Amino acid sequence: MTVVAASGTGRHRDGGAVGLEFGGIIPLALFIIFLAYQAYVAFTTVSRVENIARTGAREASMRYEPGLCHTYGARTRPRWLNDYEVEGGATKSGGTDAVYCRVEAKLPIIFKGVPLDYTVTRTVTMPLG
Repeated sequence: MTVVAASGTGRHRDGGAVGLEFGGIIPLALFIIFLAYQAYVAFTTVSRVENIARTGAREASMRYEPGLCHTYGARTRPRWLNDYEVEGGATKSGGTDAVYCRVEAKLPIIFKGVPLDYTVTRTVTMPLG
């Protein structure tokens, strides 16, 4: 018994379909990876800015010196966070003397050509002592 394969009987060739699907999904996959990484950078920036403000206010409060907020806050800044400002000083909180530390930082954007300009701001107030 001889088996003969039917050729050209309604079967279409799929050659290249896998390559076409792969080529179509790669840009989408890269875009999703980029968005996930940018979200990670954003959440890390918020966390680090809050840490800078907390550390600056705590150290200035413990040393009874409101002007030290910038000094101690800058020591805890990660190296990749370049565009930031630290401001601190004396204030009143609940009728007692306190110190505040305010930190503003621009969110680092992966692609510099993207016109996103987000600023993260955190302020921490602690009583002196």
